[in-house]
Amino acid sequence: MSKKIKVLMATGGTGGHVYPAIALAQQIMSEFPDSEILFVGGDLSTNRYFDRTTFAYQTVRCGSFIRKSPIAIGKACFNIGKGMWQSRAIIKKFKPDVVVGFGSYFSFPPLIAAKVLGVPLILHEANSIPGKVNRLLAPWADVIGVHFPETIHLVKGNAVEVGMPLRKGFQRCDIPMAEARKYFGLSPNVTTLLVFGGSQGANAINMLVSGAIEKFKNLPQPIQVLHFTGDKNLDESLRQLYKEHGVEACVKSFEANMQMAWQAADLVIARSGAGTIAEQLEFEIPGVLIPYPRAAENHQEYNADFMVTRVGGAVKLNEKGLVVNRLMECLTEFLKDDRAMLVAMKQAMYNYKRKARKRDLYALVFETVGRNVR
Repeated sequence: MSKKIKVLMATGGTGGHVYPAIALAQQIMSEFPDSEILFVGGDLSTNRYFDRTTFAYQTVRCGSFIRKSPIAIGKACFNIGKGMWQSRAIIKKFKPDVVVGFGSYFSFPPLIAAKVLGVPLILHEANSIPGKVNRLLAPWADVIGVHFPETIHLVKGNAVEVGMPLRKGFQRCDIPMAEARKYFGLSPNVTTLLVFGGSQGANAINMLVSGAIEKFKNLPQPIQVLHFTGDKNLDESLRQLYKEHGVEACVKSFEANMQMAWQAADLVIARSGAGTIAEQLEFEIPGVLIPYPRAAENHQEYNADFMVTRVGGAVKLNEKGLVVNRLMECLTEFLKDDRAMLVAMKQAMYNYKRKARKRDLYALVFETVGRNVR
């Protein structure tokens, strides 16, 4: 088999779908620089998480059935059909050795086109509860790489547990902690709390933490905060709030170099998207997970349960009924007794990673190509 391969990445939507695709592309190109990668999916030309300066891409039409009105359903069917026709033309021209899909309705047209044209198909399911697109296509995929062990039993097909592909630089200890904190203008030796809401649901976390800032001075140890709001209109008011209460903080609406943030952090408050869980585990950062309650089929709840019960690296707090005092109780537990709880959780994450026997999605790609390319 020639080392050079042609891979079509079918993706789009949130960072949880796009980032693993980028990471896989980086792994392939690092090992075999002559390979060709093409990203295809809905709205890639405007997707904030996709790196259009590095990767070749083509945007196709797509549609979802979230709205139930006849007009909306008809429009979605038309867009999906148009996207499949566009994808078919792209695939026939590009001639990929394999198509890798990362879920979401943005990827559906090229995945269907790939199957119709007989191109080998790999699916990656990052969440504990499989999404609709991956559930639908799993029986016809050559292999489905799943991130959570429980997910294997929830898809029909050849499912294999794999590690989450992480982008270049998202490896623990690649960057010294002091250097990462300097990058954000923070003190090198102060316990650092990372706060962000991910692709969805940042507002509730922003409100919760805003209400807690005045109480941070009562914690067992001083802290400083890295807070990514997801909304540039909030940045200045939050900066002023941290300043008023004497809390050193770096507040930004978005951070492209999240590996720096993880390396700077001692603990985290975040949603429980699959990408967040994978990065939290890689960097061994304990914290509070607040599942996004409107995530499809409540998958973030199950993602968080994995981190709490299987790994032992987090505390889960549900958004409904969550108040500032409950959050402060958790932070106090983390920081009391010379951070004994943080130390124990970091060790639990390290131990889990040592025991886990996960394959690389990268390896599945080349195995699939090897079975299908003559």
